[in-house]
Amino acid sequence: MVSADEALQLVLENVATLGVERTPILDALGRVLAEEIRSPRDIPGFDNSAMDGYAVRAADIDHASASSPARLRVLGTVGAGAMPAARVEAGTAMRTMTGAPVAAGADAIVPVERTRADGDTVEILSAAEPRTFIRPRGEDLREGELVMEAGKRLGAADLGMLASLNRSMIDVYRGPHVAIVATGDELVDVDQVPAGAQVVNSSAYALAGAVREAGGEPVILKVARDRPEEIRARLTEAFAFDAVLSTGGVSVGQFDHVKGALDELGMRQIFHGVAQRPGRPLKFGTVGNRPIFGLPGNPVSTMVCFYLYVRPALLRMGGRRDLGLPRVAMRCAVDIRTAKDLTEFVRVRLRREGGELYATPTGNQGSGILSSLSRADALLIGPSDATVLKAGAQVTGLVLAADAVTASEPFFERPLCQKN
Repeated sequence: MVSADEALQLVLENVATLGVERTPILDALGRVLAEEIRSPRDIPGFDNSAMDGYAVRAADIDHASASSPARLRVLGTVGAGAMPAARVEAGTAMRTMTGAPVAAGADAIVPVERTRADGDTVEILSAAEPRTFIRPRGEDLREGELVMEAGKRLGAADLGMLASLNRSMIDVYRGPHVAIVATGDELVDVDQVPAGAQVVNSSAYALAGAVREAGGEPVILKVARDRPEEIRARLTEAFAFDAVLSTGGVSVGQFDHVKGALDELGMRQIFHGVAQRPGRPLKFGTVGNRPIFGLPGNPVSTMVCFYLYVRPALLRMGGRRDLGLPRVAMRCAVDIRTAKDLTEFVRVRLRREGGELYATPTGNQGSGILSSLSRADALLIGPSDATVLKAGAQVTGLVLAADAVTASEPFFERPLCQKN
């Protein structure tokens, strides 16, 4: 049996980034860039106005004021997308809209609020320094400038940036296709009400959601009943995918056939058993370059093992560099008992008090109590060398719900006035 740290290290040593695929940028949100992006030209490609106003020569208005305005002849109007039809010479101005090119000869923009129009002339009511309200050519990007490096996870602003570079198609790392194989005679699907000793196959749906969160594409295969031949057939089908997640059948019970089936199908076992709670029976190995995770059958054990080991593996396969759940420091709100000689991952709720996070267990920590994980904001890491974490003790947790540790209210610079 390996430690939790050793298990993660072994998993990451045995997974690799998948291949590259070309995709439209509208399908690239959240994907990982697999190429270097450089600007093919200056952006913007011309000096343009930052305000609606008048393009002028700063020297013509250097003494202008409201009491003694400079009077200039207006040559015309330039809107965004149009080119100026004339050059600004001494004593003239060009009416210029936001984003429109600055006419040759002009070196400043005077906002319309500082002017007074009078037919074909305009009175300038204040002086302006050269380059005032002018966005220079190449202010955003210069031709050949590095815009994005390979390995960047693409956000919404990145898609806009790529569009501005005329990159409608880009190379990204392929997300893993993941087979989910649930095993057990007791399992029924989500639309069937369980009867007798039956239970709903909830773990498969939780895993599918978690795979999607990690950038993968999940496929839930037909449940394999507790018969060796059926489990072998379903696992053989799953080997067509980039990664395989099975649930149940990896312990030492009479009907735990997954371990034997994986061995018969040629899986190279890396480890079987982790010194942790929940999730001790976890089995991990490979078939070719394909990672195989034999997850425990209890739903909490399944999901905790996913977050600790499967998620980092899938993220690496998809080209990500940030592999772990966010770690935060927190304090125990109450005394918390943990397992002897095992690393225990305690499901906790978080509250912020005095600038610190306080953790309270979500209730009964049994590995079959999925509600304890659904209600959790984080997994508190209970060290293997402790059995009681005293109230007030500082510990480390892995964040499951980001909104529990960050401010998620709409931003206002100043508090809104309350209505009476």
